Parts: sequence; structure tokens; C-alpha cells
Amino acid sequence: MKFNLPLLGSAFLFLSQSLHAQPLRVLAWDDAVAARQLAIASGKEAKEIKDLHPLSRSATFNVTSGDTPPMLQALDKKDPKGAPAADPIVIPGNVKHPLALLMPDPKAATGIRIVILEDDPAGFQWGTIRLINATGKDLLFKAETKVAALAAGWTPVSISLGGKRRNMEVLLALKDQPTKPLFSAVWEYRDDQRQLVFIVPNRDVGEAPVDFKFILESKIDEAAQPAKQPN
Repeated sequence: MKFNLPLLGSAFLFLSQSLHAQPLRVLAWDDAVAARQLAIASGKEAKEIKDLHPLSRSATFNVTSGDTPPMLQALDKKDPKGAPAADPIVIPGNVKHPLALLMPDPKAATGIRIVILEDDPAGFQWGTIRLINATGKDLLFKAETKVAALAAGWTPVSISLGGKRRNMEVLLALKDQPTKPLFSAVWEYRDDQRQLVFIVPNRDVGEAPVDFKFILESKIDEAAQPAKQPN
């Protein structure tokens, strides 16, 4: 039997491009989502998310993206056939280190809305603040002398200030009203931390119109713990 080697090579190239492993981590939006029994299914394997938390990323799941995306399974909710309810985890082709943010959504099969964010550690060194604007409005964020434009749309923007641990002044304003701060405060800058910061609307009357959700990673904690892997 003769094989057409160029065609076989093309087939292997196609498979390697359409099926590739990615390191997926998961973050619960709130305590209600963190209390759910959920799993990540990729290929023929499904693993429960045992460390789901609203303030820290999960262990890393190696998933395969391609024509059949990985799935989020709800182990505490059944579909009409009695199997775990499931929703696809659609990872855009330009995302290399996906972070799946899980938010409540009663319209989804699992009851969960999946938002994929780029969580590439490149450009997210110790001492960096990575901001995600979830307000639906274009914003400007200022930390000391550095200013970052935060477009509406959940696109991560990183700021690296450099230097040692200290207090820093931060300001937040609408992009079209830069002289009218929505929020101002003094935060602590830590050169031994990475801060993932979600900026969200604040619906509390009498408070600032925006609120913040902080996901902190410490160099000390990371050095003391081995890399987390799902069981």
C-alpha cells in the first residue's frame, strides 16, 4: 500500500492546528457560583472543579480546542435526558491563556454565563495591575502618573508602576469627562503581587458609581505552594 506523504503531512498539520491543548483556569464571579458543582469536560474526560472560588483562580485544566469545544458541565443540574446540563466553552483563537469567568445566567443551560478572558502571564509581572472594565462605559484610570484608557468590553489592560511597596493615589473617570472623577482613593502598591481588578457598576445608592473586585496573587504564596492541578 502506498501513502501520499504530502497529503498525510497536510492532514497532520490540519489536525495539529485545529486541535491544540490550552491551559484553562476558572474563576467564580460570586459565592453563589462558587457553591455550584461544576466540571470541565474536554474530549472524553471530565474533571470536577474542586477549588472554585470568587477570589482566586482554579487549578489549571488542559483542554483541547477545535471543532468540538470543551464543555462546562453542571453536576447539580440535569438536562432533559438526565445527563449533566452543559454549555460550550468557546475560546477565541487569539486567546492563549484563557480564564473562564463564570457568572450567573438563568437563561443558560447550566445557569452559568461563561466569559473568556486573556490571562497570559506575559506582561503581567509582579507589581502589575491588570484592569478589566465591566461597566459598559469607556473609562480612564490613573495610578500616580500613569494613565490607561479602559474601553468598554472586558479587554484586559495592564499597568506596571515599578518601585517598592508604597501607597499610591488612584483616580477613575469617564473617558469623555476626565476632570470629573467617578472614584478616587489611596491603594497600596505591592511589588510582590499581581492584581487582577474588575471595575463594575455600583448599584448602592449614596456610594461611588463604580465598585471593584480584586483577585490578588502573591509571590510569597506562589513560592510556598506547588502548581495546582485538578484531581
